[in-house]
Amino acid sequence: MNNEWEFETKLRLLQEVINKKKAALTAILTICENQEQLFLSPPSDTRREFLLETGKEKQILIDETMVCDEVFQRTFDSISAVFEAQSKHHKDAACHLQATIKEVVEIDVRIRAQEQKARMLAKESFGQPTDTVNPASTNYILEQYRNNTKK
Repeated sequence: MNNEWEFETKLRLLQEVINKKKAALTAILTICENQEQLFLSPPSDTRREFLLETGKEKQILIDETMVCDEVFQRTFDSISAVFEAQSKHHKDAACHLQATIKEVVEIDVRIRAQEQKARMLAKESFGQPTDTVNPASTNYILEQYRNNTKK
């Protein structure tokens, strides 16, 4: 690490990236909750269009979270040794970062639960096994999210 300024900049970048991921996950959760209401509504072409559209929106947000994960990991890897060595000096920033990460994990858990519920509702609503639900709907998106989200 060249200097303290570079370290501080990367530390701020970590917080910005985790905040961006939190915002994207919050939007995904909102979409999941809206999709639940759509699954509970009577079948119609409009409902199907809304489900497809929300599925597309959710995929864009999932892709955004994956990019955030990559940027966060690269940035963290680049400062982890300095961060570890100077952890007492940057305690407030570390605590804030950890609190935001905890919030992200909590939102992630809620999304997974909501997606599981939506999967069952989709099965009931479409009258077909969940593995054959339209790829833009919950099962496909849940798998993409699970496969691309770091644990």
